[in-house]
Amino acid sequence: MVKGRPNVLFIVSEDNSEHIGCYGEKRVQTPALDGLAKSGVRYTRAYVPYSVCSPSRAIFLTGLYTRQTGHIGLATHKFAMWRDFKTMPAYFQEAGYYTGFLGKTHVNPERLVEDHIDHRAIRNSNFGKTIGIEEYAKQAKAVMRKAKEAKKPFHLIINYADAHRNFVGKSKNGFPSVLVTEPVEPFPWIGSDSPGLRKEIMNYFNCMNRLDEGIGMVLKEMDDLGVRENTLIVYIADHGADFPRAKGSIYESGSRIPMIVNYPKIFSAGTVEKGMVSTIDILPTMMELCKMDIPDELPGRSLLALDRNEREGRKYIQTFTTGSSPNLLYLQFGIRDERYKLIYNPYRHVNHLAVSRYVNSKLPDDEKVDAFVRPPEWELYDLDKDPYEWENLAERKDLREKRKELLEAMESFQREIGDPFLKKENRDRFQEEQLKHRVKMAYRKQKGFRWPHLEMFEKKNGEKK
Repeated sequence: MVKGRPNVLFIVSEDNSEHIGCYGEKRVQTPALDGLAKSGVRYTRAYVPYSVCSPSRAIFLTGLYTRQTGHIGLATHKFAMWRDFKTMPAYFQEAGYYTGFLGKTHVNPERLVEDHIDHRAIRNSNFGKTIGIEEYAKQAKAVMRKAKEAKKPFHLIINYADAHRNFVGKSKNGFPSVLVTEPVEPFPWIGSDSPGLRKEIMNYFNCMNRLDEGIGMVLKEMDDLGVRENTLIVYIADHGADFPRAKGSIYESGSRIPMIVNYPKIFSAGTVEKGMVSTIDILPTMMELCKMDIPDELPGRSLLALDRNEREGRKYIQTFTTGSSPNLLYLQFGIRDERYKLIYNPYRHVNHLAVSRYVNSKLPDDEKVDAFVRPPEWELYDLDKDPYEWENLAERKDLREKRKELLEAMESFQREIGDPFLKKENRDRFQEEQLKHRVKMAYRKQKGFRWPHLEMFEKKNGEKK
């Protein structure tokens, strides 16, 4: 056994915002996550750099931004990393950990993860919730038991799809035990309403209840095996909930997520951290706690120094999206500081991702927010006064300097990470490429298909060398 190193349990839930009891949502029943927050650190301003599944996963698995790895869209649409990058399971297996992975991988190439897993189970995406939460707990227990037999600490990643569409109120396995039975008024950041949407949110809340019960089952197995005290537990959602102006968007409701770190031996207990953090910080945090060398190329910062008041939260949060596939195309760049958020929309066409959210929820045209479907070139929001981002201040004369400051900080970040999209010619090239495939997505059936835009990342990396 690698002595003196904790186990790691990394729990990732799909498609949910901060609708958890400890974040103030009292219409759900989430005692397991609330308990983790009570004895851990709850982050109130945690962000994903890209609010769609595959890019978000590529970020926390590699510890690199999508504009470094090239994984700027969905794996199901053959988006991929431009070269082989080391992933979280590879780092930990190499360091002597017994690695486990439950749930979908959803990054390309999959082998960068799959080749470094000792115990692999539940490969299914489980969007229909046909695989019961008991099975996740059973497989988690198997990882912990096998690690103990191998005399190794474990590193276990569990991906729960409960809050992903379709919103299954009660699964065939009988969960959640406690049901929300009344339709729920839409969240204030959606800006739309319908009886169908209210029913969707009711069942989304039931998905949150079931998610929490599943996590509770895993925590019980840890207690029964006597491993919880020496286990670093990290919980995040991979992005916001799948409703308009959330999942896939650069708005707060899409990019801000719940995050809890629980390891009372080292981290504070019952702390609410208001500093801005990112999922890019998760891998270096785990590595520091597990006494591993953190590679210089990782841009994230360990959260331990923040917990010890040795540094402040991030000055800026950077966000980005391509829409994630040709049929959802919409290129956006975002940055926020303590108070303001700037969004740059380089192209004047319909935001296809935005339209898809309204289609998913079967909302009529008169319930669509025009500024979401057809955004202006620039958006600027005062998040203190306007937390749901309704009033665009981009043309306010008294905020010109703020807009300039944020744009300069955005471009500085792009230069720092070697983002090829800093150049207009590369943005135009990508736009043209995606439009070409928007209607007929024949590439999905082409064996060995590789997106041409990956050459931009190769070239940029060559320039850096």
